[in-house]
Amino acid sequence: MGKLPVVYSEDFLTDYRTVDCENPDRSSAIRLAIEGIADFIDPEPCTEEDLLRCHTRALIETVERDREIFRVARKAAGGAIKAAEIALETPSFALIRPPGHHAGRNFNGGFCFFNNMAIALNSLLSRDLIERALIVDIDLHYGNGTEDIVTGDDRIFFWNIETSNREEFFADLEAALKAAPGYDIVGCSAGFDTYLHDWGGILFTEDYHKIAGMIMSSSRRFFTVLEGGYYIQDLGKNARSYLNGVLEASQ
Repeated sequence: MGKLPVVYSEDFLTDYRTVDCENPDRSSAIRLAIEGIADFIDPEPCTEEDLLRCHTRALIETVERDREIFRVARKAAGGAIKAAEIALETPSFALIRPPGHHAGRNFNGGFCFFNNMAIALNSLLSRDLIERALIVDIDLHYGNGTEDIVTGDDRIFFWNIETSNREEFFADLEAALKAAPGYDIVGCSAGFDTYLHDWGGILFTEDYHKIAGMIMSSSRRFFTVLEGGYYIQDLGKNARSYLNGVLEASQ
């Protein structure tokens, strides 16, 4: 089994001002756990043009008031873009923070500043590298920012897995992926806070392997962007399980 391209930067270990649970340990725990199966790639920050495709200038300016957060958030969005570009050839994973799916066109929250997933897909669309994209959000919390940005854009279809039941989770994911063959690329907003010992209390470690395999079986053009996941003790092994699912399905 080979290695998976993983977009990552030491900048994501920055202890910027946020809530206690969204801390650098999230990035370091995953990086340590996946070292043996990852080829790490350092991204460039996104541009202002990238941000303006998804966010108002007013929103951007509010983030810019904290120079450290602005710097890291731009790097995270750039990391999502890089992962999406790589996915045109081979599956990839963006090990980035801050997360993004609660950042809408003119609002943010939930530890998110810019919407990494929406920025990445709009970057591809703006360069005519894809025509249609599917976003599957498996985070415990609803991706309200993503929905806000893509609503009304018939090039991007957004499906949020929203349940507190394990069997329903997989049924909903299967329903979402039935649409995947009609799209040029699938982006997964992956929150590991659905884990049994995290806030969601739904999924087992091996379930993340299954999730990745299901998505891979529906689309060979596939990338993942890290969202939530706060049970640090097992976050790394859950992410590794997910990445192994990608690697095994891509053989």
